[in-house]
Amino acid sequence: MRDPEHAWSRRLGRISREPDRVLKWARWYVTKQSTTLGHELFLDQDHDVASTALVLGSARSGTTWVAEVLAAGSETRFIMEPFDDRCSQFRGGLPDATYLSPGAHNDRLEYFADKVFSGHLRSKWTDQYNHAHHPSRRVVKDVRTVALLGWFAARYPSMPIIYLIRHPFATAWSMATLGWGTHGSLLGERARLDAPTEAERKILLPQAFLAEVTRWCVEQDRGLRHLDPTIHVAFYETVVENPLSSFTEMTEYLGGRSSAWKGWMPDVASFDRPSKTSVRRDAPDSASQWVESWQGELPEEIIKNALEIVRSFGLDEIYGIEPAPNLKPSDLWRRETRQ
Repeated sequence: MRDPEHAWSRRLGRISREPDRVLKWARWYVTKQSTTLGHELFLDQDHDVASTALVLGSARSGTTWVAEVLAAGSETRFIMEPFDDRCSQFRGGLPDATYLSPGAHNDRLEYFADKVFSGHLRSKWTDQYNHAHHPSRRVVKDVRTVALLGWFAARYPSMPIIYLIRHPFATAWSMATLGWGTHGSLLGERARLDAPTEAERKILLPQAFLAEVTRWCVEQDRGLRHLDPTIHVAFYETVVENPLSSFTEMTEYLGGRSSAWKGWMPDVASFDRPSKTSVRRDAPDSASQWVESWQGELPEEIIKNALEIVRSFGLDEIYGIEPAPNLKPSDLWRRETRQ
């Protein structure tokens, strides 16, 4: 039986520690509940997968932000992370970094993916941020299927795919400090009766960081195995620092790949809006601060260990100690394929 007194003690403790974050969450929750019905009232009649743009990347890579910019218009339906285990129609979700080679068969995944990309899927989870009532196209945003990049491209050759990559240290540090991912049961407060002490967090955070760097490497290593020029690759750091040119490139790519996206133009005002999944307490004043958010936060020895993990996967040619990528997206197509 739950102890209501202890539950309220936890809530009051969280409010005293982070009142601004709790207030933001409360506003989000009230808005979400009041608009749920509106998100689910839509008529999606175009079931051509070419009308769907898939935005794919590891967690905390800016995929929600990019997807929201693409779905800012009233004619674009937003489908949120359908392969998450919180989607009622895909119970259990997918294990981390699930990989299938192009052409491989899996009845469960094929059935559900067909339903997602054709627009037949409806659920409270996936449609929670949708605002289009008569959509003519769709944006599917996902962070759990990076390793299936080649499989998606082979099964749905007419579907535009935008693959977003961010520095592994930035994504890993964000996951660790939020208490998400591998060490979430230890660092996250939602599922705990207590909260880690500062001494415990000091020990746990570096280990959580290294675990998330490893997860990122496995996902990118598998995702990059079957990369080809039909997939649009964008580095998060470039999009943040040059949003107009980056989204212009996406516009040209989408319009060239799908008639449903011809004529679409991004809303410049949407570039500066924080995404629905942004939980940063204080928004940085500049793009460089977003890009360099992890620097100076970890001991030198931990950074060395993380670099060795990246190097062991052969991904150090993409990212190193500097926050910016070492190469251009087009260079990724010419990397030696690792089977």
